[in-house]
Amino acid sequence: MSDTSLICIDLSSVDHNMRVLRRIVGPNCAVCPIVKADGYGLGVAPIARRLVAAGADMLAVYTPQQAAELARAAVGGPILILMPVREIARGDEAYRLMINGRLHLTVHDNDHLDDLLHLAEYYATLIPVHVDVDTGMSRGGCQPDETPLVIKRIAESRWLHLAGLSTHFAQADADADAGLTKKQLAMFDALVQKCASLMPPDCLIHAANTFATFTHRRFHKSMVRVGQAWAGYGSQWINAGQFRRKTEELRPIITWRSHLVQVKTIKRGTSVGYGSTWTAKRRSRIGLVPVGYADGYPTGLGSTDTNPKPACVGVVVDPPPAKGAAVRFVPVVGQVNMDQLTIDLTDLISSGGGDAAQVGPGTTVELISPDPAAPNHLPALAKAAGTIPHELLCRLNPRIKRVYDADLIPQPTAPAAVLAG
Repeated sequence: MSDTSLICIDLSSVDHNMRVLRRIVGPNCAVCPIVKADGYGLGVAPIARRLVAAGADMLAVYTPQQAAELARAAVGGPILILMPVREIARGDEAYRLMINGRLHLTVHDNDHLDDLLHLAEYYATLIPVHVDVDTGMSRGGCQPDETPLVIKRIAESRWLHLAGLSTHFAQADADADAGLTKKQLAMFDALVQKCASLMPPDCLIHAANTFATFTHRRFHKSMVRVGQAWAGYGSQWINAGQFRRKTEELRPIITWRSHLVQVKTIKRGTSVGYGSTWTAKRRSRIGLVPVGYADGYPTGLGSTDTNPKPACVGVVVDPPPAKGAAVRFVPVVGQVNMDQLTIDLTDLISSGGGDAAQVGPGTTVELISPDPAAPNHLPALAKAAGTIPHELLCRLNPRIKRVYDADLIPQPTAPAAVLAG
């Protein structure tokens, strides 16, 4: 039984993206990839192993359960948990990471510190901790005025080791040189200076996410935390900065593909899908793809009579011999269903033969392209759907088979074309 769709993940591009990051931050700055939420839905075990092999100094997750997944996958290196952890059971896999010194926990306030002190003393184990400072994100983290006390208490404890001091920028993609980001950086730098005498030499100072990493070296400190950059995304939001051109070297690692299961002809004036939201303005050829919102495909990408949408699905076709495969882009029409969507192939299928005459059941359909110029590139799809790439990745249903092999990703050689439908 064949899969209705397949997510192909190019691990060699993960290696490449880590090399790009290393060239930017230099040898004296650690790189900490964020691999929470099952590696943004891509499968954390193979991704994390590849990141560590490619030189990641630390990995960050959100929950102890996510850290346990890394332990089960035999992923090496230290693991930073970002959420406020207040207890860990002896039977948890995170416990073994903790007593082996590989688990780093984040301190979010003075009361939370009490819980971590109790945890470390109860298990009689030294726990590395990172103090997160809320400089303007207003999410988790210590208030700036309580941070010196928190750091002092850690310095005086025999059970906790201050392994890091961090903050998180709220608008690094928008105003890295002004506004809130400038204010946050100044506040953080002042706290680092004020608490310097209480910080051990190996304490990591980290503030930069992907956007700040590519903006300027002043954000790098002694470690950067990168999420979408290791997956090859982020350049579409960075319009300026010291390393702006370096973002263009990132290689997107994801291709999501399916295939046609039916092609049919409908008459002019025939409506397609629930609600009859799209009506054929001519005799049309409609293709059926066995993917829908249950798989994670955004419902907002279907073109309707009142809200036409750009072409956003690639169809891999075979032009005349010696030209190789090519991708032609066509629109999704009508509403996206739970497990299927319809695409308009009319302009693609030529009655006179042409370079795309043979399009039928079994023809490959590309839902997400690794080509930054393609209309079905992940950031382009996210923008059209009114969301962000992170969310689209996390929406991809775990039941969809993930394949970690660049050789399985279609590599069209002919120029792409957009067919409006």
